[in-house]
Amino acid sequence: MLSPKPLLLVISLCISVLSSPPSTAASGGGKPLVTAVTKDASISLYTVPLKDGHPLVLDLSSPVISLTTCASKNGTVTTLSANATDGQNPLFPVSFSAVASCAPQSKLPAGAVGVAGLAPSSQSFPAQVARTQKVANKIALCLPSDGKSTSGNSVGVAIFGGGPLVFPDRGDFTTMLAGTAPLHGFNGSPGYYVSATGIAVEQGRVGTSGGPLVVALSSTTPYTSLRPDVYGPFVRAFDAAATGPNFPWMSRVNAVPPFERCYDSTKLPPTRLGYAVPQIDVMLEGAQNYSVLGGNSMVQVNGNTACLGFVRAAAGQAPAAVIGGFQLENHLLVLDVEKQQLGFTTFLNAIGLSCSNFNFTLAA
Repeated sequence: MLSPKPLLLVISLCISVLSSPPSTAASGGGKPLVTAVTKDASISLYTVPLKDGHPLVLDLSSPVISLTTCASKNGTVTTLSANATDGQNPLFPVSFSAVASCAPQSKLPAGAVGVAGLAPSSQSFPAQVARTQKVANKIALCLPSDGKSTSGNSVGVAIFGGGPLVFPDRGDFTTMLAGTAPLHGFNGSPGYYVSATGIAVEQGRVGTSGGPLVVALSSTTPYTSLRPDVYGPFVRAFDAAATGPNFPWMSRVNAVPPFERCYDSTKLPPTRLGYAVPQIDVMLEGAQNYSVLGGNSMVQVNGNTACLGFVRAAAGQAPAAVIGGFQLENHLLVLDVEKQQLGFTTFLNAIGLSCSNFNFTLAA
């Protein structure tokens, strides 16, 4: 989590539309805003060009907008911009004023000037969009992949304010969800949390102690991080599946940090789902599974080696699992703050799509 100390200035928000269409504030109802999402592969962060064309890092765990380009210790008012959308294309540019904190950031991609906090709070980016545009406090987020995955895409999409989100000739994917799960709070920490009854590898439940598992979603954690008491049984289950009769092509090679399980990728059969490796399922509350297939589980670390993209959490991680950005890529996530619900699609590559399929051509 890229978490500045939120020193906020309480102000009134105003909106101005930088185009001929009428102001959404004046018309009493608005349109959602859309922006492209880019992955910086060097540090595994996702950015959106919201500040004068400069990127802000998307952070599911931060409750505020923060900037590195302001000096006031009491916060600031800044102008952000995106495009109104009908869910199929960008329609026209929109600019609006937003409250931001001023804080240095130690880890930002080149050119980035701050963080767009997405966690539920009154001062998060989605909440401020909802107020100024008079739209729902709802995010449709589709994170792109890069060359370290088998899908190799570069630009994703985020819509703030509700759906639809349409991929050309394929329809509105906010209505084609593979599953939903309730969102929960967790010890007062900002972010998005769900409850899981367990984890399965190749439909075999991993033996973990205790009751339900708290699972966090993170766009700033590169790979899924499992608490040690969960990671150990999980890796043993994956080892058992990988050495079983269904995966004779999986040949272990030397580990490449931070990963502990790596394989000769020249022997792994490529498929539309990614490499043919054991399927991993996070068994969510409500009997829904968030499935991690080869395209989201195996990280190509060099030309001949792919590693299981799950890592052992550092001491002190409270949630049982933090699902990292790599495992979220090329799934459409619908985060509905008002209904306290997570929705998600299947792995889009499995149906011949990716998060790069949104049409960013400005509508005529």
